[in-house]
Parts: sequence; C-alpha cells; structure tokens
Amino acid sequence: MTCRIALLFGALFFALPSTARNTELRKTTSRVPPVLAPNCRYVQIPLGNISADNVDFPRTRRNVDFNSPKDVTKFFSSCLDPQMYEDPDENTTKLIVERNVTIHGILCRPERPVAAQDRRIHLMVHDATYDKSMWHGLGILEYSLADALASGLGGSYTLAIDLWGHGDSHGPTYPDPWQVLQPPFHVEVLHELAVRLRTNQHGLWMAFKNVTYVGHGFGAQLGSYLIEDFPNDVDAFVGTGLPTGSKMTPRPSEWMLAPAHSTDPKYQDQPLGYFTGAVTSFLDRRNILYGGIYDDDLAVLDFLSQDTITGGEACWSGSYLSSEWLGSAFSFKGQACIVAGEYDRIACADGRECKERLRGVCSKVFPDASSCKSNVLGSTGHAWMLHRIGVKLANSVRSASALGGSWGNLCSVIS
Repeated sequence: MTCRIALLFGALFFALPSTARNTELRKTTSRVPPVLAPNCRYVQIPLGNISADNVDFPRTRRNVDFNSPKDVTKFFSSCLDPQMYEDPDENTTKLIVERNVTIHGILCRPERPVAAQDRRIHLMVHDATYDKSMWHGLGILEYSLADALASGLGGSYTLAIDLWGHGDSHGPTYPDPWQVLQPPFHVEVLHELAVRLRTNQHGLWMAFKNVTYVGHGFGAQLGSYLIEDFPNDVDAFVGTGLPTGSKMTPRPSEWMLAPAHSTDPKYQDQPLGYFTGAVTSFLDRRNILYGGIYDDDLAVLDFLSQDTITGGEACWSGSYLSSEWLGSAFSFKGQACIVAGEYDRIACADGRECKERLRGVCSKVFPDASSCKSNVLGSTGHAWMLHRIGVKLANSVRSASALGGSWGNLCSVIS
C-alpha cells in the first residue's frame, strides 16, 4: 500500500503543471503520518523547562533587518556557503532562553523480550528539512531502519524524535526561529532526554542500560556537540552525512530554500525565519540529496513531505555546512562510527579521498574512543537511508544477530 502511495505521488507530480502540482500536493503530504510497524507507536516525552545560552541575532547582526523577508533570506542564504559567510562581530551578544519542551517521537520495541539489564535504545535524530519519519522510510516500511533495529535478531529499542520546532515537536506556537532554535538549545534538549532515558524519567516506563546516538546531517552535528559537552550521555555515537572538510559541490543557488510560511500552506503559521524548499525546487533537492541507486518516487515523496530549517540553526556557528566540528579532539570514550555516501555532495564530494578523510576523523576527533570505524557507502547520496542501500542495510540489520543492537559494527555490516 505504501509503495502505491509513493507511486501515486510520483504520477501526480509529473501530471500537474510545475508550481500548481507542488503547491497542491504539499498542502497535505506531511500531514499524513508514516505507516508504522506493529511494534512501533507514537510517544510524547515532556522534558519540562530547558534553558540554553544562545546568540542574540538581532543585536549581534545589526546590519540585518529581521522583519524583512529580503534581508532575512539573503542572510540565511549566506549561511549555506562557507565562502559567503561573514563572521559576526567579536562582541557576540548572548541571550539566555528558556522554554517548556515536549518531544514527540516514534518508539519501537524489540519483538523478543529483553531483560531490564540488557535494554538498549537507539536515539535517532533527523537531518535539517526532515523529521522523525526519515528513520522510518517516510512511511515506506521496507526502508524503516528504526523498525529493523527493533525487529532484528539483536533487537534494540529505537526512539526516532522530532527536534524541537520540527515535525510535531513545537507546542501550541512555533518557537522563535532565530532566538530559540539554535544548536545550543537543541543540545540541552538532547542532553536532558539522554539523561532521562537512563533513569526512567521520561514516561516510557523503563530505563535503558545502553544509549546509542544515531544522527544524520544536522542531527549528527548536534550529536557531535552533545558528546563534546556531555561525553558520558551516550555509549555510542553514529554520525552520518557530516561535513568532513571536503570541498562541497552544492552552490547556494541550488538549495532553493524560501520562507516556509509563504511557500508551503502547511507552514503558514510559522514566523519569518523558517525555511523550506521552494515549490519549483524538486530537481535541486534531488540533485543535492540523492545519487547512485534510488527510487525516484521516494525522492518525490521526500520533496513533498519535507520539513524546515531555521535561521538560528543554519547561522549559529558560522556556516551550517562548515566542518568546524573537526577542530578539536573529543574526550568521548564510547564507540564511534562515521559514515558518508559515495555521492554525498556535502560529506564526500572529493570521491577517492573521502575514505581516507573519514579515517582521519576517527584518529583526529575520537582518539579516546573504545573503537572508531568509518565507511563510504557505494552508489548512494546524502540521504542514504532513502536509497536502495537503505533497504539493504535494513535487511542486514534484521538478520545480523552479531550486531547485538549496537551500531559499533555498523560500518563493517554495511560495507
């Protein structure tokens, strides 16, 4: 059924005139919840008040009129290009923000009983312009990595979340896209969530002995900040699609991102500062995020159901696509795994040199890790879990009892 839905979207996409077809389909597509396996359910996790030390953008960037769509869009676009971005003044103004946060997610349980002392969970965090459905194949079950990890022979609980301000995690009103939704705030949310997962203070009625952080793209960047600031929060870190110092090939004009409230009817209540793909930008999004072997119908569904990215997320630490996270060694002592797609234009743009550079990430950033492995996935682009290799990996995880619920061996399993 879900494959038929994707095919239907594909047929509609090519049957309608360009702007009209995208606008009409995007009115409803992301409102349809992904199809879940029987062992998965939607959950809400109240975290209470979360505070963070953010950047006060209006005071730090006085040359930008944050009420002007033109100014805001120009500044935001500069944050997608390391060569265009201009560092802020040395006197960056800080702002303490505090919000009451409830995180929405999808929890999957192992199909076999697991003793309390053996409970493991994978905390799965999506990329920018996605939500929790990214780890569930956008509703196409054969691509659902989260379900595969739970239903496999070495079954582990999985929790794919919506970052605050994205998907269903936004409260009655959307958080401020410049002042609140910045990496420091996200990291504090993730820290509180990781602590609660270990202590049964989260409403899921169980504590977890082992926590593995799985992040892709922006979610992986947040995970790197998390284990740098709180190295004991998780036992293993899996980072995929991270900028690793290669010369990225997407040009700023290719991103074709526009203010969400005036672009997609689903986001008409969002304030200025949330961005999503322009209604005519399908080919641009596909060319950046896909490559190698994939189903074009899924790429269409990806475009139609895309979420947003905010100015605060993109512009907090220089360019959103910079490799600043490579600047220092972490004291993290758990397992680490770094993965990129062969045709990932963000993480692996220089082809043959990519494998060697990923190995360098292990030695430079994770010198104290109990193990660090890396891998370049063949015939796949940035959104690798939505390529055919995502199905291959899901099938491998379901049958790989040696994985034991831990992604410490991920790189060798999918090589």
